Amino acid sequence: MPRPARALCCAAALTLAMALTDASAEESLANLDAGGLIIEPTDQLELKAEDIFLSARQVRAAYRVLNKASQDLTLTIAFPLPEVTGEADLDVAIPNPASPNFLDVQARAAGKPVEASVEQHAFFAPDGAQESEITDLLKGLNIPLMPASAATAEALKRLSDQDRAKLSAPGYIQQAGENWVPLWTLRSRIVRQQVLAAGKEILLQYSYTPSVGSAAGLYFDRTNLTGESLAQYQKKYCVNEGFLRAADALTKRLTAAKPQPGETAKTPKPRQTYFGYAFVGGGRWSAPAGRFGLVIDKAFPDNLVSFCAEGAKKVSSTRYELKRNNYAPDRNIDILILDKNAAP
Repeated sequence: MPRPARALCCAAALTLAMALTDASAEESLANLDAGGLIIEPTDQLELKAEDIFLSARQVRAAYRVLNKASQDLTLTIAFPLPEVTGEADLDVAIPNPASPNFLDVQARAAGKPVEASVEQHAFFAPDGAQESEITDLLKGLNIPLMPASAATAEALKRLSDQDRAKLSAPGYIQQAGENWVPLWTLRSRIVRQQVLAAGKEILLQYSYTPSVGSAAGLYFDRTNLTGESLAQYQKKYCVNEGFLRAADALTKRLTAAKPQPGETAKTPKPRQTYFGYAFVGGGRWSAPAGRFGLVIDKAFPDNLVSFCAEGAKKVSSTRYELKRNNYAPDRNIDILILDKNAAP
């Protein structure tokens, strides 16, 4: 897919969960981070306000944009979906893998729903070699472009030996038992055009279902989270002493829990979830947002949450808020939630 010469905000990125020593493949999922718009051209635009709402159920982004030019502008507006690269044992959370719009992105302009198209391209890059596009080849063989879907796996199994060789010989797929694993990368974006009158503002809004990784059990109490693992969590999620103390207390409570008379003994397992938003990458506005707002919702009051956002304040039993003027985030944000409600 062609890369814009000038880009606003970022291309989405694949973020895998850190290794969890006690989590089995059946109990853990990796997540994909999306975020931001790409708008062309940007040199005559001013970002008046940017508001982001992040939760495990929905992400909402709103951009108030001013056309500073003396003439109307026709804007190309794209929302990049996360890149997805196939691999053996790929286990990643994709809300709607059967749809090209696999995060169920919805767009609005000036408060009204607008239609947008989905552009998708598949690429393959051998180790150390230049990538090549294989979109037309896959479509010609009736293979879905999404590498992480059951439909793609079934389509590869149905191929004739001759057609399958067209993919296996150059290394686009590899055999794993009776199955064939896609190894290509899918790049997708939601794209549309918008006319913005000279000197006028417009509110552009996007919402989508985030890719939420998860793992059953506790892995960030003081017993499990030490040394390099602790340093990684501190860097990625800004895990602090208060979070660790609360996780320790929960671990002790669950460990000490015993079934009441007549109850069946069972091992309680709270669930950790993680998701993110990609603020950085692919280009920037010429100036920061005049007003920037970020809201993070942890869903339940007794959930534990950790993330890196200096200056964020708790504004309700579940929400945290960051407000800034003339501000542009200088890093992506990753959010870690310990869902205590999964425990009895």
